[in-house]
Amino acid sequence: MKFMPRKNTKKKPIANRFFVVFLLFNSVLPAFAEETQVSLVTMENAVSMTLENHPELKALLAKEGIWQGNIAQAAIGKRPQIGLMIEDAMGTGDHSALKSMQSTLTYSWFLQQDQINSRVNTAKSQASAVKIEQKIKALDLSAIVAKQFVEILVKQERLKLSKMAVTQAKEVLDAIAKRVKAGKSSNVEMQLAQAELIRRNLAVEDLHHELKASHYQLSSYWGKPTAELKLAGDLLIKPAIPSVESQLAKLKQIPQIQQFMTEQRIAQSQIELARIEAKPQWEFTAGLRRYEASDDFGLVAGVSIPWGSENSNAGTIASLGAKKDVLASQQEALVQKLDAQLYVLLQEMAHSHHVIETVQLEIIPVLEAALAEAGQAFDIGKLSYNQWSDIRRELLSAQNQLLDAYQSLHLQHIEIQRLTGVSLIQ
Repeated sequence: MKFMPRKNTKKKPIANRFFVVFLLFNSVLPAFAEETQVSLVTMENAVSMTLENHPELKALLAKEGIWQGNIAQAAIGKRPQIGLMIEDAMGTGDHSALKSMQSTLTYSWFLQQDQINSRVNTAKSQASAVKIEQKIKALDLSAIVAKQFVEILVKQERLKLSKMAVTQAKEVLDAIAKRVKAGKSSNVEMQLAQAELIRRNLAVEDLHHELKASHYQLSSYWGKPTAELKLAGDLLIKPAIPSVESQLAKLKQIPQIQQFMTEQRIAQSQIELARIEAKPQWEFTAGLRRYEASDDFGLVAGVSIPWGSENSNAGTIASLGAKKDVLASQQEALVQKLDAQLYVLLQEMAHSHHVIETVQLEIIPVLEAALAEAGQAFDIGKLSYNQWSDIRRELLSAQNQLLDAYQSLHLQHIEIQRLTGVSLIQ
């Protein structure tokens, strides 16, 4: 809340002092942090620490190890077999004991390299999906942390406004007390001013609690919820409004779209694997046979070819083909949705710019001038306390509206960066 001092005071008008404090955000915050010897945290620091330490990202990194193991496993085919067969032994007559025994040592293997290659390609495609998932999670976490950061900066500014309102409420109370003593005001006005001071002190207390909770929540993203935080940032720097064309072009490269494309590649790899696995898998055998009766050796060889239709995976192939079509449609729907969402955000950014300029350059100066005149009118008894108080509340409301507009602008900009896949760490 913002007040004007009594008439004839030598102080700079409170209305102007109030807004000057608001505009000096950058100089006040570092000085305060230096005085309390607390390290400052920038938005970039907060995002970096979150990406390095958040357990969800660590889980996704560990998940990469799972898929690396799956790729290694997919490269392993059926093992060759070594066989030993004994014939014409332990019988009767000429075949008694080992006299006519034939022993055959064989080595069998499959022609399976095509299947192995296809399984490896499928596993690699699935592994690439994890990397896309990591990018999406990183963007989401970055946006969450950045928004939380902005909200804390806004609360810090609201706290400054509230503290100034307390100071001014005390000055007003002192002024009315003198008027009451001089018989120019009633005790009712003094009681109203006392109630106003109590409300302003309560608002300061509320913001202290909110900031404490918000700091805890922010630092918990990088695993240090009890850390002492002082944030460094400038809400008054307005991000430029990017062009619609440039932002829409970025949508084609965002991780969410890449995720759909990766899922389609996985489905195609699974189709190829199903087709290869439906083909007959030939098994070759080669070996050496020994004839005990003549003490001779001979080579043996053979091939086994599965018999039957090659359409055994036709249903799986048809299902995977339909899955590809579904994914393609979902991708198109997502692009349309994000296109509209992005356009709306860009329009909202433009509106926030307009609100900031209007409130800052037109509304606040008018209310400051009105408050200056109201203070003079109150001093000479031409304006009631309630009327004066209403003008002060209007000015405080306008300054909070300005903060709201800056907050909206920054949050809209962060969301646009998240949607277009832009990193918040430059």
